[in-house]
Amino acid sequence: MSKKCARCEKTVYPTEELKCLDKVWHKICFKCKECGMSLNMRNYKGFNKEPYCEAHIPKAKATTMAETPELKRIAENTKLQSNVNYHADFEKSKGKFTQVADDPETLR
Repeated sequence: MSKKCARCEKTVYPTEELKCLDKVWHKICFKCKECGMSLNMRNYKGFNKEPYCEAHIPKAKATTMAETPELKRIAENTKLQSNVNYHADFEKSKGKFTQVADDPETLR
């Protein structure tokens, strides 16, 4: 059974064979999926069984949570509590002068 290159799908002979990412490649076909830069066993990065160079390996993306009623309720309660605290601080300092200096040395 002849082995087929994962990139070009042509027969790979033992002298030009490179086994990596659970696939067989021609040495010249082992390139970054994005930019086509030639890779070797020292400088490749694998992602979803495809070779990438350091610059083009896909970054992990943050997962997002669905807007459930419980999460909406928690967000609303957090917002309300924040407003309550801000309003209490405002009422406490209303009508009072607070000195703010551009340079901490002028306060001494």
